[in-house]
Amino acid sequence: MHPDWEKEVERLEYVKQVILDVLNVKISKSAEYSKEMRAINKEMWEETGALNGQNSILKIPSFLQDINFLKRNIADSARNEKEIKMLERQLVSPYFCRIDFKEDGECAESFYIGIYGLRDINNDEILIYDWRAPISNIFYDFEPGPASYECPAGLIEGELLLKRQYRIDRGTLLWMFDTNVAIEDKILQDILAGSTDGRMKTIVSTIQREQNRAIRYGSKRVLAVQGAAGSGKTSIALHRAAYLLYRDRKTIKAENIRLYTPSGIFAEYISDVLPELGEDDIPCNTLTGLVQSTLGDLFKKYETYTEMMEWQLSQKSIDEKSDQLESMGFKASEMFAAMLKKYAEVFESKIIHFEDIAIGDAIIASRDELADLFYNSFSYMPVAKRLSRIETYVMTRINEYMKQRKKEKIDEFANSEEYMDESEIKARSRIAVKRESETAIEKVKNMISIDIVRLYQRLFKDDEIWRLCGGPSSEKIRKRTVEALDNAILLYEDQSPILYLMALLGMLDADKDAKHVMIDEAQDYSYITYKLFSRLYPNCGITLLGDASQNINPAFGIGNLKLAGELLDPDSLEYTELSKCYRSTIEIMEFASQILPTKAIPYGRHGKKPEVMTSSTVDGVCGLVTDCIGNAKKDGYSSIAIICRNLGSCQRVYRHLKTIMPVHIIENENDQIEKGVVVIPSYLAKGLEFDVAVAVILSEDEYLHEENQLFYTVCTRALHRLDICSIDGAGILKKIESKHD
Repeated sequence: MHPDWEKEVERLEYVKQVILDVLNVKISKSAEYSKEMRAINKEMWEETGALNGQNSILKIPSFLQDINFLKRNIADSARNEKEIKMLERQLVSPYFCRIDFKEDGECAESFYIGIYGLRDINNDEILIYDWRAPISNIFYDFEPGPASYECPAGLIEGELLLKRQYRIDRGTLLWMFDTNVAIEDKILQDILAGSTDGRMKTIVSTIQREQNRAIRYGSKRVLAVQGAAGSGKTSIALHRAAYLLYRDRKTIKAENIRLYTPSGIFAEYISDVLPELGEDDIPCNTLTGLVQSTLGDLFKKYETYTEMMEWQLSQKSIDEKSDQLESMGFKASEMFAAMLKKYAEVFESKIIHFEDIAIGDAIIASRDELADLFYNSFSYMPVAKRLSRIETYVMTRINEYMKQRKKEKIDEFANSEEYMDESEIKARSRIAVKRESETAIEKVKNMISIDIVRLYQRLFKDDEIWRLCGGPSSEKIRKRTVEALDNAILLYEDQSPILYLMALLGMLDADKDAKHVMIDEAQDYSYITYKLFSRLYPNCGITLLGDASQNINPAFGIGNLKLAGELLDPDSLEYTELSKCYRSTIEIMEFASQILPTKAIPYGRHGKKPEVMTSSTVDGVCGLVTDCIGNAKKDGYSSIAIICRNLGSCQRVYRHLKTIMPVHIIENENDQIEKGVVVIPSYLAKGLEFDVAVAVILSEDEYLHEENQLFYTVCTRALHRLDICSIDGAGILKKIESKHD
């Protein structure tokens, strides 16, 4: 037994009692808030009542005051309920480590660190430090010996005398030990050896040194993290968000952080992490979600990521794919970004056409006057802003004209022989002037407004403009795009470009509310998407996280995170690489490396060697899958993913399995991951992890044609066990065998 065991148990009991005391105070407050809310509602009804009758205007100040009290009560109550949940979690496991630090020239102090901080309600002493506090950084970054940490007062230097780790569960100290490294192998091994329940968890007690540096990084505006499969990239993103919300709590709220995820499934998968860390969840978005929220009903259909991937995977040869891949690759490229920039210039100089605005014989604004405003007076503005300013200018002139004409019409009707009372004269005058002005107003709107759909389509339809903007000679790209746009369909490959064109024209403003942007699976976004992001988020902090080895759509994805970061801000970029893999066992990573050699270094955790099983028929393969699920369940695993290349294969396997066992299928990016056995397409499994992954191959040519990265991604979803159930003679397995030989 550790010599300090009794003292530590005694301290833990004291801390738990303090937590209970604070919790009881919060629970009492909760009852008070409910009582206050009822009292305010009663007072509003009794004193203010319905706002009608002659005295209603006198009641408004009192009513508004009650409303403000009510809003404040609701906000305070919500905050109190959040704190109650945090205290309940804290009671289960108050802290996970202790450090003894001696600042130069001062006495040594002990600091206990947990997910949340805690103060003694009796004397305001800090009993537990939040893992994000400056002093806590010593635990993650230093071994006993010289140590330091940054705080608002500057660099604090001293000596780390002790680093002690605990396992506390349900309020009971299970074990503790002193260590010389940031995270002792035993703790990390125990956690990694456990099962997943389908949701991502916090990693506060096991954050590694290189992960901690990424989480707390704050020197440059853009941080790009290239990380191997299972290196904790998504965990870094979420813990970094929590850290920023703690460090900059006076200036950043959850609604000021943007998180781009590959799919709605992924957003659901990570949704528990920030609440567990005591923070509000941050808004998650996908690229298609951004496009739809911007363009609304301008298109009948927006092609989804799922549909785009399914089309590609449904093709069996490179030749069949070439037309779409050529189109996708082009629209994701630097060349097309340059074309759109040129097109914006062409639109400004050659497409915009001004005409005289006249009502009858009266010239409201001449063509030359409008051109002078556009090209000279307002030239410092983006195109769309100039046009808007001109519209305001012209409409002001029209309104002034209409006021004068209305007076003239009133006199005209008043002096006519036809009898009309005053109200009729005014009404007929207003109608007459409106009719006179309708054509001019319509002309202004047509001349000033930008129809972005028609404008984008014109680039592909108009031979002269295409040539003028430097477009390639390929007709296939243009034909495919025009056909889709004619049918009011916005292809996935056109979604970033059309928003980028809007940004170039000044139709899409920078997101001023964003203080930090997190982009996960950053390798999958295109060159032109990063040009768009550079316009949307020109000043806020940005964190990119991804893995070039998991770029499952090379025709579209940028792959290189350093290049992505340079597109956002080449002058303020930090690029770092994480090579250690904590997810999969050594055996799984060794198998994956036969598919795609990478820099990934598996953490020292062993498990069952991946097994390849084959059958001569599809039904036979489905039978092998059933056996794998049965064996995994016998061994105590509950999170089991059956991963097929595309949705058609998923549906085939699902039809077989659902007659035998409870099973859930994921068919689109907005489905939710259920506990137990799930059948999921390869591209939607990206970023997720499961206790057991069963990779299913139903035809000989699956995962061929430059799809090594896709199969590598599939295999690295497994934490503990990977099985491959395949049709005989599968080409991808022959590739692996030939490399192995």
